[in-house]
Parts: sequence; C-alpha cells; structure tokens
Amino acid sequence: PSVGRALSLAARTIERDHARLLLGAGPGGAPDPSLALVVLNTREAASERSLRWLWARAGAARVGADGGANVVHDATGPAGGRAGLRPDYVTGDLDSLRGDVATFYTDHGVPIESVPDQDSHDFEKCLQWLERKQADEAAASVASGAAPKPPFSVVAVGAFGGRLDQQMANLNMAFSYKSFANFYLLSESSLAFVLPPGKHTIETNTEAEDGSCGLIPLGGRCERVVTTGLKWNLDGERPLEVGS
Repeated sequence: PSVGRALSLAARTIERDHARLLLGAGPGGAPDPSLALVVLNTREAASERSLRWLWARAGAARVGADGGANVVHDATGPAGGRAGLRPDYVTGDLDSLRGDVATFYTDHGVPIESVPDQDSHDFEKCLQWLERKQADEAAASVASGAAPKPPFSVVAVGAFGGRLDQQMANLNMAFSYKSFANFYLLSESSLAFVLPPGKHTIETNTEAEDGSCGLIPLGGRCERVVTTGLKWNLDGERPLEVGS
C-alpha cells in the first residue's frame, strides 16, 4: 500500500489505528464504550450504512449538533428505523433543527438543549457537553472505587463538505480539544486527525481506505518532519507551513 507509516522526529511513539477504532476488531461493529459520535449538519454526512455502523460502534455517546439531528432523522428511513437511532443528546443554538425532527425526538425521550451562546458553534457545544460527561463518568468511577474510565475517542461525521469556514472551524476543534484520547473528523471521502509533536505509527486498512495520505501543517510551522511508508516521503529538510 502507498500509506503505511507517518513519523515525525521526537522521543515518544503514538500508535494510531483509526480503522480498528471505527470499524472494530471483528464483524458486526460491536460497541466501544469509549467511542463518542457527533453528527454534524452537512449535506456531505455519512451514508445510512456508514452512519448505522458508527452508531453501533459508539458506546459512549451519540450527539446531534443542531441540524445534525435532521441528518440522522432523514438518513434512517421510516419512523420505525428512526426510532432505533435516537441521539443521546441534541444541542446547539437550534437555528437549523427542524420542528418535525425536534418533535419526533422529544416524543422519543431525546433531550434537546438550546445553547444560544454565539461565542461557540454547534460542534463546540457538543464537545463541551462530551467533556462534562467524560469528567462526570471518570469522577463516578473513582468514587465507586473502580479504575478511572479512559478518555473518550470522538469521531465527527460530516466534518467536510459544505461551507469552507465551517470546515476550517472543524479542523480548529480537532487542534484545540486535547482532553480526548482520539479525535477524528470524517466524511464519506476523507478522514483527518491531528498529529501532535512526537513519533507516530499509523496503521491503515486498505479494504476501507484508498491509500491516499496528505500532511497539512495546522496551527503553525512544522519542522523536521520525516516519513516512511509513503509513496513520496519527507526527509525533514524542508519545514511544512502554509505559504511555503
């Protein structure tokens, strides 16, 4: 395969196996208790098949970001199928949540919270709720004498496609929120995640991916980036930065 490993020079090694996290180790997509799914409001959201698979995998939480609840509602067919895919929580300023969708999920016991604050967008409101849920569950585990629960891994569906400013805001969320164990931005054609300074091994699944890989400097200049396993590797001599 054209993609195998991506490494940056530093002391520690971080294993990245996104395919195993999102697809599971075996057939059926068994739930992962640490995986949280956020469905964003975009026309490029996942297909019904992909959405149902990720829904089954997300054992920590499934959250609709405002009109993302419309996406879940409309992607899952007649009312019987829709009732089977009920978000654990819907939040945002609710300017795009349709009335019929709000009524349907309210009737099925889904909590819907309006957060009108315009200093954060709908995706960030979902992440803030997940951080609170993550902290509450960790504290409850410690209080009960059990081992602390591991941080969530977050996958946001519908992160690419649509307005450019919203896609850039989604990338900023992946760069900014460091409390989660993993943070993936996903669409039908792309998957993205941030590689912090360090040494990384990226495991790929060529049955689910086409073997394409790109490295984009995010948040500043990236120096001494060395890769192996790519079709065209980097040798660390030229920094990566926007405008170079």
